[in-house]
Amino acid sequence: MNSIKAALLLGLLLLSSYSAIAQQVDANAMMVWGSAEVVRYHIVGVYQARTNVIGDPNWIGYADVTDRVTIDLKWKLTESKMLGVPAIQNQKSVVENLRNYEPKCLPPVLKGDYEHFDLVEIKEGLGGALELEVRTFYPASQVAQFCTGAYKSIPAKTDSHPIEFVVPSPVMMAMPLPDSDNLRVSPDKKSLIVKKDGWTWTFTPSLEPKK
Repeated sequence: MNSIKAALLLGLLLLSSYSAIAQQVDANAMMVWGSAEVVRYHIVGVYQARTNVIGDPNWIGYADVTDRVTIDLKWKLTESKMLGVPAIQNQKSVVENLRNYEPKCLPPVLKGDYEHFDLVEIKEGLGGALELEVRTFYPASQVAQFCTGAYKSIPAKTDSHPIEFVVPSPVMMAMPLPDSDNLRVSPDKKSLIVKKDGWTWTFTPSLEPKK
C-alpha cells in the first residue's frame, strides 16, 4: 500500500513539473519557429576583452581590444545546414591601454594595426555546426627586456585558425531558458544571445518567405 501511495505521489509531482514547464513555454513563438523550414539569421558578434597583442608566444603585451563582425545567412532548420553563400562584414579592431603584464614595466609598442578577428570564410563543420576560418594579424612590435631595459623588436605575424560555431535553433526562444551566458533570450524576445571567450553573439532570426 505504501509503495502505491509513493508511486502516486511521484506521478503527481512529475505531472506538476511538466505542467509548470508547459505554462512557461511561449506558445506563439513555438508555433512560428516550430513549423519553420528555412530562416534568415542576422548574427552580430562583439568582442571585448583583455588580449595579448604580441605575435611571439615568448612575450606578452596586453591591450583592451574590441572587435565586431556581422554575418547574414540562410539556415535550414530540419537539417541544421547553411544554404547559399553567407554575407560577412568585418570591422577593424580597436586597441586601447597597451600595457606590460607587469604594471611597473614598460608597455609594448605596436608598429601597425592589430586585427583580432578577420573572418575569411564560413563553411560546413561537424555535427550541424559551422566552421569559421579566422585570421588574426599581429603587427611588428617592440617589447621591453628585463621590464625597463632596451626594447626588443618582434616581427609581424599572421595566424589563421578554424573556430567551431554553433547556430542555435530559433525554437529555443519559445523555451523557459535559465539566465546563462551559454544561451539566453534577449529582453525583447527577438534574439538569442551567447557569451563566450570575450564574445557576445546575438542571433536574430526571421522567416524565409515560402515560395
